[in-house]
Amino acid sequence: MEEAAREKEAFIPGLTIVSVSAVLFGLVVIVPAIIYLGWAVGSLGGTERFIPVFVTILLFTEAGRLVKRYITSQEAYIIYFMLQAIALWFVGGGMFGDFLIRYYYRSAPYTILYGIAEKLPTWYVPELGSYGPLHRTFLSPDWVIPISISLAVNVCVLMIDYGVSFITNMLYIEIEKLPFPVAPIDYQAISTLTERTPEKIMYFSFAAVISFIYEFAIYGIPNITSIFLGRAITVIPYPWVDLTTGIERILPGAVFAVGTDIAQYMVGWLIPFNAAVWMFIGSVAVWVFGNSIALRIDHPYFSMWQREWTYGASIQWWWQRAIYDLWASPQVGLTLGIALGILAVGAKNIARAILSLRHLSAEQLKTSYLPFSWIVALIAAGSIGGLLVSVSLAPELWFVWVVTWTIVPFIQGILTARATAETGLSVTIPYIREAFFVSFTRPGDVVPWVVPTHVTSSAGIITHRVYVAKLLKVRPLDYYKAYLIFFIVAILLSLLYVSIFWAMTPIPSAFYPYASYSWPISALYFSLWVSRSIEIFKVDVIAISSVLSFIMVVVSSRFPTQYFSPIGFLYGFQNIPAYTLPPLIGALIGKWLERRMGKDKWVVRRGVIIAGTFCGIALAVAAAVAVTIMGRAITAKPF
Repeated sequence: MEEAAREKEAFIPGLTIVSVSAVLFGLVVIVPAIIYLGWAVGSLGGTERFIPVFVTILLFTEAGRLVKRYITSQEAYIIYFMLQAIALWFVGGGMFGDFLIRYYYRSAPYTILYGIAEKLPTWYVPELGSYGPLHRTFLSPDWVIPISISLAVNVCVLMIDYGVSFITNMLYIEIEKLPFPVAPIDYQAISTLTERTPEKIMYFSFAAVISFIYEFAIYGIPNITSIFLGRAITVIPYPWVDLTTGIERILPGAVFAVGTDIAQYMVGWLIPFNAAVWMFIGSVAVWVFGNSIALRIDHPYFSMWQREWTYGASIQWWWQRAIYDLWASPQVGLTLGIALGILAVGAKNIARAILSLRHLSAEQLKTSYLPFSWIVALIAAGSIGGLLVSVSLAPELWFVWVVTWTIVPFIQGILTARATAETGLSVTIPYIREAFFVSFTRPGDVVPWVVPTHVTSSAGIITHRVYVAKLLKVRPLDYYKAYLIFFIVAILLSLLYVSIFWAMTPIPSAFYPYASYSWPISALYFSLWVSRSIEIFKVDVIAISSVLSFIMVVVSSRFPTQYFSPIGFLYGFQNIPAYTLPPLIGALIGKWLERRMGKDKWVVRRGVIIAGTFCGIALAVAAAVAVTIMGRAITAKPF
C-alpha cells in the first residue's frame, strides 16, 4: 500500500488546459511556417521540429511568469513533445500535402515518360482534370475515396505503434532498464526552461546565443541573399564540407565529408563512447575503403559500380550510386540480421515483458499502461484493419500485406526501440517495400507500389518519450492521450492550411522552389522503381549478410558491451562519414571535458548546453524562415 501511494504521488498531470492551449497556439500560429519551409527550403535534418517547440515554450513560460501562473515541467513536457512530433509530420503539409504530390505524379514528365501516370488508380489520386484538383480544393467527391483510405490507414498505423510501444516500454524501461542516452537533452531542455535555476540558465543562454549565430549563418544568410541579391552567399557550407574530390585521388571511389551542423558534434557527448567509435569504423569501412576496394575486385556484383564511377562528381551523387550499386542489399541483410539477433538474444526478456503486461498493478494501469487485453486489441485491430485495406486494393499480394502489417511493424518496433534505448541512434530495416515489390510484381505494375503498408514503427521514439516522462514525473498515459487529441487536430489543420496554400498558387511553383525541383526527382525515382529500371537487390547477398550479422549479435552479446556496438556499426554502415565523424569528435571532446569538470558536473552541464544549442538552432531557423517568407512575398512576381 505504501509503495503504491509513493508511486501515485510521483506522477503529476501534464495534460492540462495550459498545455493544451500552448500546443494549439503552436499548431495554429507556427505550423504554417513549417509547411512553407518544407515546400520552399526542404527538411533541415529534423531540426525544424524545434521551431514551434522553443518558440512556444519560451513565450508561455515568460507569459506565465508575468501572470504568476508558472508552467510546470509536466505541462512543458506535453508542449515539447506534441509540437515536436506534429512539426515533423507537417514538413511538406502532412496528410493533405501528400495528396498534392500524388496529383503531381498524374502530370509529372517522368511518370508520363515511363507510362505510369495514367496507371495510377483513382482510389489513390483523382484523374487528371477532375473537379477537385482542377479547382484546387479537397472539398470534392473526387477526393472522398483517397482521403478515406488515408485516414483509415493512419488510424491503423497509430493503433499498431501504440500497442507495440507498451511492450517496448515494459521491455526496455522496466525490465532491461537501458540508459536512453539522448533523454538528458529533452529532460534538461524542459527542466531548465521551467525551473530557471541561475547556473542552468547561464549555460543554456550562452549555448543558445552561440548556436543562433552559427546556425543563422548556415541557414539564414544563403536564403536571404538568394531572395534579395539573386545569388546565395554561403558563409558556412551545409550540411558538410565535401572532401570527396580530394580523397578520391588517393582512394578512388571513396566518399568523405566533414559535417558542419554543430548539433551533430554534441550528440557525441551523449551516445555511448563505443557506439561513437563503431559508428565511425563502420562508416569508413564501407564508404571509404569499401567503395574503393569494390573498384578493384573483378566480380559481377561490382560491375555496375565500376562502369559508373569516374573522378570529379559530388558526394551526393556517389553516395546515392554506391547505395544502389553496392550497399542496398547488404544494408537490408545486415539490419534484418541484427534485428533478428536482438529478438533472439532478448527473447526471454520479451516474454517477461509480455507476461508483465498481463499482471499490471492498479497504479500502473492508472498512470502508465493500458490493460493487456486492450494492448492486444490495439495491435490486432490495427493489423487486421490495415491488412483488409491492402488486400482489398491488391488481393494477389495478400502474403506481402500479411507480412508488412503483422510481422514487420513488431520487428521494426523492437529494433528502433532498442537502438534508441541503448545508443540514442535511430536505425531501421531499409527498403522492405522495395525488396518485396521487386521480387513479386511485374515491371510497370504501379498499383502495388501505391497500396498502403506499414513497414516502419514509431514505437522506439514513443518509448524514448515515455522514459523522459518518467524522469519528469509525468504520467505516461498523458502522452498517449495528448497525441490522440492533437493527431485529430493536426489532420484538420493539414486540410485547412494545405487548402489555403494550394488556393493561393499551384504547388509546385516558383513560390515553392524546393518542391519545384524535389518533386520531379521524386517522380523520377518512383518511375524507375515501378518500371524496374533500378535493380539493386540480390537475394543471396541479403541472406548471407543477414546470417553473418545475426551471428555477430549473438556472439557479441556474450562479451561486455564496451567491446562492440552492433547498432553503432549498423548506423555507420548506413551513413557516410559526414554523419559519423562529428559524433566521434564530440565524444572525444566530451571525454576531455568530463575529466576537467568531473563526471557529476559534466553530466548536468552537457544536457543543459545541448538543450540550449537546440533552442538557438530553432530560433535561428525560425528567424530565417520568417525573413524568407517576407522576402518571397515582396519579390514574388505575379506570373
